Amino acid sequence: MVANASPPQGNFETQFSWIRSTGTYEAELRAVEAKIEEYFSGLQLPDRATIYDYLVLGLRGKDLIATFNWDPFLMEAHRRNRDVAELPDIRFLHGSVNFATCPEHDVMGVIGERCPTCSRALERSGLFFPDDDKDYTRDEIIIRDWNTTTNALASAFHLTIFGYGGPRTDFRARKLILDSWNESPSYDINHVEIIDKADYDHLVDNWREYFPHHHSLVQTDFWDSSVARWPRRTTEWKSLTSLYGEACEYIEPPRTEDLAQLQAWFADIAQVEPQRSNKCMESNG
Repeated sequence: MVANASPPQGNFETQFSWIRSTGTYEAELRAVEAKIEEYFSGLQLPDRATIYDYLVLGLRGKDLIATFNWDPFLMEAHRRNRDVAELPDIRFLHGSVNFATCPEHDVMGVIGERCPTCSRALERSGLFFPDDDKDYTRDEIIIRDWNTTTNALASAFHLTIFGYGGPRTDFRARKLILDSWNESPSYDINHVEIIDKADYDHLVDNWREYFPHHHSLVQTDFWDSSVARWPRRTTEWKSLTSLYGEACEYIEPPRTEDLAQLQAWFADIAQVEPQRSNKCMESNG
């Protein structure tokens, strides 16, 4: 940082946004952005099973994960589990160092691959860095992912916010999410689930306007969340409890670091999904 710079006290988002807003430190800003991209590009999932694997395997094709993270972990988890079962759609609302797509066709891949429709080399969107006035429309790939996400929210039954603090610099993102969520036709019986280690009162206060009729579930541990306790059956659990008042037996996967074991378990329960049973617990024998 230049010696005479006086950024405000605060976290990374606040200080980075200040650097950009001054319009004075362009060279330093580019250097910081390059260092951020270099750091995240060097990250890699271990060979063992991780929460990212439980997360993508625990959801189905009807589900969507929208992430603000730049890291490659969700893409890595999706790619190494894509032959196990049908996986959720993933949307990168601030870009990702390991996601590429076709500008003309909505595909999910990585740099070096080609579009299966037009054979065009896949392209990466830019990373969206902290900014008090983010303009998502300036990147066609980013706005496409936002449109898909908000359309999904407008018809969603259950919204989980996992480890996202909703910082002040994301006020536009928060509004887009809230406006779409409020359009859900099942809003009156919907829940918002928060998975976060932050203080309970802070979390409730931060997300209160997103809770339909105060229907909220706040978890500090991923293993207590709906996707961990009813993996690939969250809709069945939600409909049974909310619409019919019936208890729903847990179908928790094994907690293991053995990725092959985890994949085998999920492949087993995925076999009965085409039956579209209303039961929460289904045979996986």
